Amino acid sequence: MVMSCWGWGMVVDIDGYKVFIASPGGLEKERKAFACTLDDYNETDALHRGKLFIPKGWEVTLAGMGRPQALINEDICECDYFVLLLHDRWGSPTDVEGQCKYSSGTEEEYHVALACINDPEKPLRQMVVLFKAVDPGKLSDPGPQLSQVLEFKKKLEREKQLLFYTFDEMATYEKRLRAHLAQWVRDAENPSAQPVVISDDVTLDVSDARPATEDTNRHTGMLAEADTLADAGRLTEAEALYARAAVSGNSLEAINAYGHFLSRIGRLAQAEAMYERCQELAQAADDREWLAASYSNLGNVYQRRGDLDQAEAMYRRSLETDEALECKEGMASGYGNLGIVYQTRGDLDQAEAMYHKSLAINEVLGLKAGMARDYGNLGLVYQVQGDLDQAEVMYHKSLNINEALGCKEGMARDYGNLGIVYKMWGELDQAEVMYHKSLNINEALGCKEGIARNYGNLGIVYHARGDLDQAEVMHRKSLDIEEALGLKKAMANQYGNLGNVYLDRGDLDQAEVMYHKSLNINEALRCKKEMASVYGNLGGVYQTRGDLEQAEVMYRKSQDLFHAMGAKLDAQRTAALLMELLDKKS
Repeated sequence: MVMSCWGWGMVVDIDGYKVFIASPGGLEKERKAFACTLDDYNETDALHRGKLFIPKGWEVTLAGMGRPQALINEDICECDYFVLLLHDRWGSPTDVEGQCKYSSGTEEEYHVALACINDPEKPLRQMVVLFKAVDPGKLSDPGPQLSQVLEFKKKLEREKQLLFYTFDEMATYEKRLRAHLAQWVRDAENPSAQPVVISDDVTLDVSDARPATEDTNRHTGMLAEADTLADAGRLTEAEALYARAAVSGNSLEAINAYGHFLSRIGRLAQAEAMYERCQELAQAADDREWLAASYSNLGNVYQRRGDLDQAEAMYRRSLETDEALECKEGMASGYGNLGIVYQTRGDLDQAEAMYHKSLAINEVLGLKAGMARDYGNLGLVYQVQGDLDQAEVMYHKSLNINEALGCKEGMARDYGNLGIVYKMWGELDQAEVMYHKSLNINEALGCKEGIARNYGNLGIVYHARGDLDQAEVMHRKSLDIEEALGLKKAMANQYGNLGNVYLDRGDLDQAEVMYHKSLNINEALRCKKEMASVYGNLGGVYQTRGDLEQAEVMYRKSQDLFHAMGAKLDAQRTAALLMELLDKKS
């Protein structure tokens, strides 16, 4: 739909797109936020690019003669996009009982939209389903309404044909809507681009689990079944079991397991709530072993959000508690977690020292899973230092253990890390194989963070092959997921990757915008390696513009940081760029 608007004395053509939101009752706050998010996105981005999104729903359906639901259905048939929003209610039939083929008006709207998207004569382009997370108490004992929602969600999981997401915070819901609006604008601007669903950054998730107590042993069977379902990608059924175990008493093991599941699928706000509940129960029971585990897990949530100071504080509290208890396994986990914080900040020597401390303990205790994590983390240090041969050795050691243990999450990390090594060696085909192996596992596990990471890595491969359009698609899909999850460090990486794409296209202004977005985040997080990379990239922008003085400033900043942290290969590459620049100046 093309509309004409007046602006500064001239008529401007605007492409308008109708977005229908369908939902049962009880989601009034989210429906209002839907309209507000569309309005805000129009003002901040869409209108500047000649696009306008128009919210549609039963609130704006004109009154008229005939069946009310039929009027709503007519509106759906005229829309370009369809969003279905569900929580704990399914709704009720819109006709006399027994005379309607659908169990609720929402279900009817969904099927009308499904028919439209399969009809080339209709304007509908995409359907998205958003689930608002359900309280564990309700999830553990769903009534008829919630049961129908869960059955529908399981159906979507099995069919794997429709985009759907679960959010646990209003901010996450709004980010997800904005991510889709941004994608729809890009699709409209580049209709030939094939959307795909993502980073060259690898952050290891070292979640802490402690031995089961007598009180929690009765949940073991339920949790084991939930683990099996989660590993098979049957996430809705798995969550119902985790929730049932978590609310059926004060089992720290069950609440902790539910927190791990939520963390894995990217619902960090609910995971944090579970870990805080563990902390409260452990404090009340004066159970210091579980208290240490709770601190560690909360630290992991903060680390993934990019709050490194808070993460470090939690990790240190966990380590101090374990040291007082002389709990060697917990101490190993604490050293490994602190190593990740040091590595993220660019202190590679201190990170390596922490990883070796962790590895020494895990080797003495014979803890294979912990050893695999330590080998993987050490591989990351060697990789940054430029010792790719040693990095590969570490990653293969980790992979061998994880394969023997059947640890799919660990295997996915190792495949991804090996892909990065192969990419750095220029073996793009082998890198792509590794990234796809990792991606397949993460998709089966429903691990959105891992999916994003691998699509970003694949974007780098496409870029290296010269396929800039496909590279951009991958990096933007990565960014969409990471923005929705609130993963700041990963977002910074994708801004940098997008800057690289724009730079190679010759769009220096847009490249600079992306690099500064990346730099702002990395400076706030104190991520030295990433800051150094961005300084180098900005040097390339200024050099291409002919601003050699500013280019030199950026290259020197980059070289100094790389050199200070012992990133030899990166320091050498930057030194070569600087020497080339100085030759031009002379």
